[in-house]
Amino acid sequence: LGAQERVTGYLDIAVTWFLAMAEEAPGAAAFPSQYDEQGLTSFDKVEAELRGEQLRLVCDMSNGDRAEIVCNVGHDVAYAKGQLARQKEIEYGRLSFYLDDKLMFDPLSFNDFPSIMEREPKVVNVRVEVAPAPPS
Repeated sequence: LGAQERVTGYLDIAVTWFLAMAEEAPGAAAFPSQYDEQGLTSFDKVEAELRGEQLRLVCDMSNGDRAEIVCNVGHDVAYAKGQLARQKEIEYGRLSFYLDDKLMFDPLSFNDFPSIMEREPKVVNVRVEVAPAPPS
């Protein structure tokens, strides 16, 4: 037999085997699904657990604007500042968040603030200082 005939023969065997398996277990997949009943993988579940509850920040800005940022308690302050900077088209470095008149440092997550974790629902007012733009 030539190479082409051998390959065709192997393909015929594989197709025959696959069809036989499908007849034996109708509706069963050849491989177990990585998804559960809700369509989530185990990684999705771990990620959701780490993100934590949804958080809505109401940002009262020193320039008179007001904005809302929706994130999760597992996000850090830097994430919310980045979202606000994009939304308002302000340089990230000009923004400072304050909760209860205390500076919220960038590397901290919102779940590091007890007053946020105690609130239900998770709606938090923060004061945002906007530093003046540098001279051009």
